[in-house]
Amino acid sequence: MGFLDRAKKLAEQAKDKAEQARDMAQQAIADAQARQAAPGGSSSGGTATGGPSGSGSSGPVEFGTPYVPGMLGRPGWRERGLEDPAAVLPIKERDRAGVPHSVKSQILEEPYGMGRRWSAGPKSAALFYQLYPEHQSWQPPGGTTPFPTVAGAAAADLPDGRSLVFIGGGERRVVLELAGLDESARSTLAQTVATQLADNS
Repeated sequence: MGFLDRAKKLAEQAKDKAEQARDMAQQAIADAQARQAAPGGSSSGGTATGGPSGSGSSGPVEFGTPYVPGMLGRPGWRERGLEDPAAVLPIKERDRAGVPHSVKSQILEEPYGMGRRWSAGPKSAALFYQLYPEHQSWQPPGGTTPFPTVAGAAAADLPDGRSLVFIGGGERRVVLELAGLDESARSTLAQTVATQLADNS
């Protein structure tokens, strides 16, 4: 019984890795197509680029709007050679938490980072890289508290109902942002993000 369980787990991990590799390859193709089709304009920092509708953008639904270098007005995660936020917060885990896999992402910058957000009604999940000094120095209005299920992580709640979990360090410090999801989903997603960061370091 234990052997079968272990074999099943290994098979599932191999499948996840294959899906992730496929997603990254599709994203690279989508980015190349977007660069060729881009009119040359970039949005200013702090604004969302593209919406949940996707409005004809190419690329897999788990990434949504293809990332074009400089589209947020200054270098983002791709220019730094970091994994796409959609790979750090995988589609399968978002779906399990209650944000459907059919939801496309928005690429945006918040005071605490640059990343992607997937929204479905009142529920949303997002992952932001804290790439710049102002992202790293930003403090939530009510401060932070230790997040017990991930070593070294801190949590905060925003007045608008969003919850944040600060994970990792250096250029790989990220903020997991959630809304409309319960504590169990927050804990599971935070652990997933921490594992992805450790695996990709």
